[in-house]
Amino acid sequence: MQFPDADWERLCGLVAEAFRMDGSERARLAGSRAARITGALPYLAGCRNPERTALAHLAAFVLACRGGTRKVFDHGPADDAEPLARLEPIARFPGGDPAVIRKGMALLGLLMLGGYERDREKDTAGGEYNPLNSGAWKAGEVRARLQAEAASAKVPELDAIISTDEASVRGYWDG
Repeated sequence: MQFPDADWERLCGLVAEAFRMDGSERARLAGSRAARITGALPYLAGCRNPERTALAHLAAFVLACRGGTRKVFDHGPADDAEPLARLEPIARFPGGDPAVIRKGMALLGLLMLGGYERDREKDTAGGEYNPLNSGAWKAGEVRARLQAEAASAKVPELDAIISTDEASVRGYWDG
């Protein structure tokens, strides 16, 4: 259960090539802790084909973060029932350890929640849907649940990317 820097660099290179990223876009991807968790999780969870799973998840991550496809992945009312619903496109881990997956997804959820908190005023002004603004979510309750899920497994390799405490207060999806 390891995810060396060389594997991360390889994944970033493959994604950058596939999406025709320039150097600054590639550097942004490589520096994003949310992207790194997304890429690392299939390896750390011991998935049957971690590289394929990681690349599929990173492709969805990139689509959710850039250009016209970003809107398709934005949070909508249908995502309100479950805090991790919006992450469903990156939540398939064939053969992976459920405890490791639960922790990694909770860390991503904490980063996402922090983005919703950070963007409340901007979303209101721009007419963007935000589950905190709509009243569908209470930030403290969602944070407590995600923190408990993140604390339910000891995965030092994920903690080395971002700790539960840091994900709880940092809160940017771009991480």
